[in-house]
Amino acid sequence: MLNKAPSSIIDFDGSPCRRGGDSLKWNRYASEHKEVIAAWVADTDFLTPGPVIDAVRARLEGGPLGYCDLPPELVEVFLQRMQRLYNWQIEPSSIVPLSGVVPGLFGAARTASGPGDGVIAQSPNYHHFFGAAQLSDRHLLKLDNHIVCGQWQMDFDQLEEIAATGAKSLLLCNPHNPVGRILTRKELETIADTCIRNNLMICSDEIHAEIILDESKSHIPIATLCPEVADNTITLLSPSKAFNLPGIGGFAFAVIPNSELREDFKAKIHGIATEPGSLAYAAGLAAYRDCDGWLAQQLDYLRENRDLLEAKVAATAGLSMTHVEATFLAWIDVSELALESPFEHFLAHGLALSDGAPMGNPNYQRLNFGCTRATLQEILKRIDTAVAAA
Repeated sequence: MLNKAPSSIIDFDGSPCRRGGDSLKWNRYASEHKEVIAAWVADTDFLTPGPVIDAVRARLEGGPLGYCDLPPELVEVFLQRMQRLYNWQIEPSSIVPLSGVVPGLFGAARTASGPGDGVIAQSPNYHHFFGAAQLSDRHLLKLDNHIVCGQWQMDFDQLEEIAATGAKSLLLCNPHNPVGRILTRKELETIADTCIRNNLMICSDEIHAEIILDESKSHIPIATLCPEVADNTITLLSPSKAFNLPGIGGFAFAVIPNSELREDFKAKIHGIATEPGSLAYAAGLAAYRDCDGWLAQQLDYLRENRDLLEAKVAATAGLSMTHVEATFLAWIDVSELALESPFEHFLAHGLALSDGAPMGNPNYQRLNFGCTRATLQEILKRIDTAVAAA
């Protein structure tokens, strides 16, 4: 559970406009489509928590910005957080600091395998999962997810078949981007059992672990199932999504209890994935230590955004989506609109979404609802316009 210490009320509605600044999200389509609303790349439009800003400012004023060590206090705060949230006891030696989860994902695709070896990744998926295999000279093996009884589910029979072909690893996304699922303990046990029996290493990207929108559900790190699973797993974690820190320079942890696996991983990322800098460490420490109250309020705000979006999609002919249990991302099926290019169609009507094609299905669009309520209301209006023009 979050440590919901009393804090001031955060005005998420008053988040500043990001047009015209250095925002990748808002600048990407601004030159050609100046009035486009950006709802694609996965950062939020909310102000970064005050304690994080204060910590970065204090570090800037605190001395030279030279090469730095991983702060012991950050390690301790992280270990305590994992224990409190997930009853997960992690040895400090298991931690590898990273400049981001994506470099860790690419490093994991290279770990415990060689060129040409099979690497399994779910589909649909965040596109870097596919790239982590393909750009590492590994053979990408796509594992289908299907909608069953209104919920996205992994094809476990297919996982068993692919695992038996000699694949070396599984790249797991949980909570899942873009479909917004939280895997249950039973699902995780099935995945872990298949991987252990077939000697598949697991890399679990859990960057959205703290953005749980369904309060009746909980995130379970797959490495917490049992020591044997932990010994076979690389877990990637970061405060960047929950506390809106992507622009600080990147900060993540890889948790790798198996020393041989850890040394192989470190060798594969050496000279490619740098360690975080002092500002990223300062931001990460403040987020984990001081910002649970802010996070709790953000989650409440995101829940209301999600509910508004789900209601709109349910009421709009030609669109559908499954319930979003976690993340601030919606995976919207637009196939009934029979659009030649869904991404370009919505862009022409003033809405920049994430194209589903690189994520595994061009008939879907990913929508980021981590924005102000006023922005979301305008997004919903533009959805109406785009659908009416289809």
